[in-house]
Amino acid sequence: MPASQPPQQPSRPQPTQPTATFTVGEAEELVHVVRNGFIESRSVGSAVVTAPDGSVLASLGHPAAPIYPRSTLKPLQAIASLRHGARLVDEQVALACGSHRGTARHRQTAATILSYAGLDETFLQCPPAWPADPAGLLEMAQDAGPGGPLQTPLAYNCSGKHAGFLSAAKHGGHDVGTYLDPENPVQREVAAVLEEYCGEPVAHWGVDGCGAPAPVLSLTGLARGIGRVAAAPLRRDAEVHAAAVATAMLDHPWAVHGETNTNTVVIRELGVLAKLGADGVMVMAAGDGTSVAVKALDGGTRAGNLVALVLLAQFAPEQVDLDALPGVLDSVAPKILGRGTPVGRVQLARPVLALLD
Repeated sequence: MPASQPPQQPSRPQPTQPTATFTVGEAEELVHVVRNGFIESRSVGSAVVTAPDGSVLASLGHPAAPIYPRSTLKPLQAIASLRHGARLVDEQVALACGSHRGTARHRQTAATILSYAGLDETFLQCPPAWPADPAGLLEMAQDAGPGGPLQTPLAYNCSGKHAGFLSAAKHGGHDVGTYLDPENPVQREVAAVLEEYCGEPVAHWGVDGCGAPAPVLSLTGLARGIGRVAAAPLRRDAEVHAAAVATAMLDHPWAVHGETNTNTVVIRELGVLAKLGADGVMVMAAGDGTSVAVKALDGGTRAGNLVALVLLAQFAPEQVDLDALPGVLDSVAPKILGRGTPVGRVQLARPVLALLD
C-alpha cells in the first residue's frame, strides 16, 4: 500500500490566482423554502444555460465567476482515465462518473475495476468510509467477520473515480503510488480534458475532499463541458471516450448515485445527464448538448435539482419528457414537513421564474 501523504498544492503554472467565488451582491435568489405560507429561507446563487454550441442562452447571478465544480467534473475526469488506457466498461464507466452510496453493488464494481488492473482496495488513496445508506451499512455488517465491519475506501463515494485513475495509471505504465499527484500523467490528462471541453483554462488548483486535485473553473465552463459530453453519443465528430461516458451514465444510472437518489432518478426517468457536486453545485445536460449548471452560494442542496430541471425543460423542451417531469420534480425536491406531513414546498424564486415562458 502506498504511503499516506498529506495533500499538496499542485505545481502547475497559475497565471491568475482567484481567491474567492462570486459574492452575495452578485448572486440572485434561486429558490424559497415556504412553510405554511411563510417564506422561511432563501437560497441565492448563480445559474447558466448553455446551447449545444457552448454559447450562453440564459444566466442568473455571476456564472463567469470561478467556482470549485467538485464532483460534477467526474464525467470529464473519466474521459481522461479512458484516454490513458483505463480498462472500464459499462457500469464501471458509470461508477467512475458517480458519487455513489457505497452499497455492496457499488463496492464490488469498484473492486472489479481494481482487479482488472491487478490491484486491490489498498491502492485507493481516498479515505475509508461507511456506506452512506443504512441498507448498505446493514449489508456490510451482515457480511463482516467476527471482528465486525470495518470502514473501507471502496465505500467512499469517489472510489469509482479513484479506481478509474488507478486503472489508467497501471495500464498506461505510470506510477500507481502517485496517481493523485498533479504531475502524474493521468492528472495532467485531466487538466487537458477540462480545458478542451470547458473551453477555458483552469484558474486555480486545490485539493478535493477525496484527495484528488480540485480545479477551479467558471460555472459557464462547467455547463459547456458537460453539454459536450451529453451530446457525444449522437455526434460523429465526438470523442469516442465522451460517448462511452454519456452512454454508460444513461444505461447504468444506479452507479452514478443510488437506486432512489436524485441523480439516478433524473437520469433514469428523463434520459438526461445529471451530476451533483459538493457545496451546492449541480449540472444537467440533454442529449442535444443543452446544459444547465447551478451553484448555491451557501453550498446548500435545495436549489440544484429544481432550478436545473426547470431550466433544462424550458430551453430544451424537445429533449425532456415533459409528461414525466412533474413526477421527477416531486421525487427529487426537498420535502418540507410538519410531523411527517407536507406543510410547504421549495419553490422557484422570481429571477428564475422570469426566465420561463
